[in-house]
Amino acid sequence: MKILLLGATGRTGKHILKEAAKRGHTISAIARNPEKLNEYQAEITPGSPYDYEVVEKAIKGCNAVITTLNVSRKSENPWAPLNAPKDLISKSASNALAAMEKEGIKRFVALGAIGAGRSWGKAPAILKTIISMSNLKFAFRDHSKQEDMLEKSAMDYTICRAPMLSMKPNHSGVIATPEGEKPASMVLSRNAAAAFFLDVIEHNEHIRQTIYLSNKPEVKKK
Repeated sequence: MKILLLGATGRTGKHILKEAAKRGHTISAIARNPEKLNEYQAEITPGSPYDYEVVEKAIKGCNAVITTLNVSRKSENPWAPLNAPKDLISKSASNALAAMEKEGIKRFVALGAIGAGRSWGKAPAILKTIISMSNLKFAFRDHSKQEDMLEKSAMDYTICRAPMLSMKPNHSGVIATPEGEKPASMVLSRNAAAAFFLDVIEHNEHIRQTIYLSNKPEVKKK
């Protein structure tokens, strides 16, 4: 299978590159700085998914699209200046959807965020306050736009709302909780998310669903 990956140079994207290579899939990646992906197996198209012509070129021959894009900041500080356009997520998704329609591709898996879209109302008050007062608000607003765009499309989408993303590996897998129910936990390891995204594409699961993801508890070795 060949998959267009938007966000390949990010922390979750690199886990998808590794996992896809293990499974024998081909990744078509878009990168403004292709040298950042020198150690990974991917067909790289230089540029940004913000540019439709770049997306149109990179999506040729693909069977599905995964996006892990975020409106990044210059540091982890919620008030840090933005390092990307405020509409990077939604603009890139719009470009991908247009290119998918042209190429006859239906499958789209998106990494979202708990607190985006309809989940905003159930987000903890302290989280809503921090988001509203900081530059985090731009990412959450844009994730919400992407969700709305996908739900109005004819695509076979899966929106995967994530809680806090962790670099700590978890090899037990992911719990997928239906929208409206309480997530199993508020932590999701990036490696577990990467495996789940490929699983749902391979098995054609969670079609046109919005779900919450969290880590399965690790089984402690005796």
